[in-house]
Amino acid sequence: MQKEFQYTGEKIVDNRYELTETFNEEVMKVYPDNFADTGMPEAEYYKIRADLFKSFGEVLYKNENEVQQQVRDWAEVAAKRTIEYDVSLTQALRVISFFQPTIWDFFQEELDQQHISPRTVIEISKKIDRLVDIVTRVYGRVHEEHQQLIADTAHSALEELSVPIVPIAEGLAVIPLVGAIDTHRAALINEVALTEANRLGLEEVIFDISGVPVLDTMVSNELFTIINSLNLLGIETRISGIRPQIAQTITSLGINFKGIKTFASLHQALEDCGIKRIEVNTHLK
Repeated sequence: MQKEFQYTGEKIVDNRYELTETFNEEVMKVYPDNFADTGMPEAEYYKIRADLFKSFGEVLYKNENEVQQQVRDWAEVAAKRTIEYDVSLTQALRVISFFQPTIWDFFQEELDQQHISPRTVIEISKKIDRLVDIVTRVYGRVHEEHQQLIADTAHSALEELSVPIVPIAEGLAVIPLVGAIDTHRAALINEVALTEANRLGLEEVIFDISGVPVLDTMVSNELFTIINSLNLLGIETRISGIRPQIAQTITSLGINFKGIKTFASLHQALEDCGIKRIEVNTHLK
């Protein structure tokens, strides 16, 4: 059987380009537009496919573990190329599914000419099936990681939007906080506040917490940390939006806002910064 393995493997390697031609023809019959809109050069995916056929042959007479690692590396590169050319996982796996039928047709010719036995074909198929399984697993993992990266990037962008900096006047900005504040979001608020305060040359910052549903000890401590960071930069901070319910919570929990100016409304905090409403008389005298 080993001689048949050697014979078949070497023949697959020697005929890998012919096998690739057959493979491409079969793919185009079923999916004529499969790569037409991707922009992937024909020579590139031709070589990629031929390299996999080469591994199919080498696994029959070389160390199987080494060839399996070679196929993992191949699949990693090939899967990333499909992502670069915007080929979906579904499209990619459909193409991969054509490798085994192409090899089976090749085996049928060898069987007809009695170059290999049916038992050898079965054992060869097992080896090649294991390689195809590796390819599909790697393709699935690479595409899943790519989708997760996209999701994480979108989530990070949304998080940054959740910490808006609103310049009011030269050196003054308001940071309206909406929603619950946990340790992760507090770190993001701290990072954005410090970065934007430095970029905008801020001297005063108002944190409006009227949209924060709960102000407990944890949230207060996170807010104190952010305020202390800004104070180290010489930036004066104020807190607005202290609703009656929040005031009661602060009192009951014994939270100390000593040294921090607090206001019931953003309007009051702005007035304390010297920003006042100007009444405009629209009636001409």
